[in-house]
Amino acid sequence: MTFCIAIKSKTGVVALSDTRISSGLGVSTSKKIKTYQEDGNSFFIMSSGLRSIRDKVIHLFEDALPDSPNDKLYKVANLVGNAVKQARAEDLKQLEQSKFFFDGHFIVGGQCSKDKRSTIFLIFPEGNWVEASDESPYTIIGNTAFGKPILRRLLHEDITFDLAIKAAYLSFDATFKNASDVDFPLDFALYRNNTFDIQELRKTEEDLKSTSIQWNQMLLNAANDLPDFLHFED
Repeated sequence: MTFCIAIKSKTGVVALSDTRISSGLGVSTSKKIKTYQEDGNSFFIMSSGLRSIRDKVIHLFEDALPDSPNDKLYKVANLVGNAVKQARAEDLKQLEQSKFFFDGHFIVGGQCSKDKRSTIFLIFPEGNWVEASDESPYTIIGNTAFGKPILRRLLHEDITFDLAIKAAYLSFDATFKNASDVDFPLDFALYRNNTFDIQELRKTEEDLKSTSIQWNQMLLNAANDLPDFLHFED
C-alpha cells in the first residue's frame, strides 16, 4: 500500500509520500515522488497502485512531454491522464486475467509558467482528473482511511504553508499508527508560488520521533482537559 498526500495553501503546495514498496512477501524502499523543473515549469508527480502501472505511465508521459504544450499545469494533468488511458488500454485485460486491478492513481502538483499560482490535480485510473479546490485543498491516495479525519478538521481555504506541512505529517502519523502497510522514510516536496523551485527532503522515523511524541501528549492533555459530560452515581 501507499500513502501520498498533497495540500495546497495560498502560498504554495506541500507533498508527502511514504517509501514502502511491497512485492510478494518482500518489502523494500523506493521513492514515489518525481519532480520536474524545466522551461519555467515546476511540478511533481506521485502515484499509488501497482508499481508496474506507475512505471509505464511515467515513461509514456515523459515520451510525450517534449512535444506537448505544458505552460499550464492542467495540460500536464492531461498528459498524465492520456498516459494512464494508454496503459489501461494495453494492460487492463492481462491484469484482470491475473486477478489484478488497474488501480493507478496519480497526483500532479506545482506551477507552470502561465499559472497564476500552484495547484493540485488527482488523476483517476480511467485517466480523468479533478482539481483540488480552496474549500477542500488536499488530495490523498493509497491508504486514505486513517489520515482523512485530521485533514477535515485542520484544513481550510486560508491554511498557511507551515500548517500544511504539519497537517501532511500528522495525517501520515495517524495512518502509520494504525496500518502496517506504510512506512518511513518520508519524502517531502515543498513548492512556494512563483519560485519555480521545488525543495525535496527525506525524513526518517527518528527525525520526526519527537514531533510524534509531542503530538500524542498534546492529544492526551486535550482529552483530559475536556469537561466531564457523563456523571455516574455510586
